[in-house]
Amino acid sequence: MTRSTFEDSRFQHSSVPGWQPTTPDVAGAGVPAPSYPPGPQRPARAPQRRSLTDEAHVWLARLPPRFQPFATARRHPHIVNRMAELWGQSEALSAYFADLLLSGREDRQGFSFDVLTELFDLQSQAQNPKAH
Repeated sequence: MTRSTFEDSRFQHSSVPGWQPTTPDVAGAGVPAPSYPPGPQRPARAPQRRSLTDEAHVWLARLPPRFQPFATARRHPHIVNRMAELWGQSEALSAYFADLLLSGREDRQGFSFDVLTELFDLQSQAQNPKAH
């Protein structure tokens, strides 16, 4: 798999076909996402949920190339933003991974294979950074 450069990691959801919003949030675990009809009635998403924050760009650049989650950044920038905030806080990050990967919430559709692979790779990197 070819990885993009750091500058290529600046994604916006509007440029990604098939982008679907998700709401994984450690604080809101177990609370179903609100359901809105498509169209103008839907509330605007906060900027950090639509694109990567500056902190997330720095975090991505510092990761070894094999672990840079570009597919996740394209499809779910809010996940990458949250990981950038939690990276280095092992307990909080473990809880976030558990919520993302093992959630029993019925409203979740699941991740694509490439995103799921990146998330498992990042979880492995976070748990044992010296092994990689």
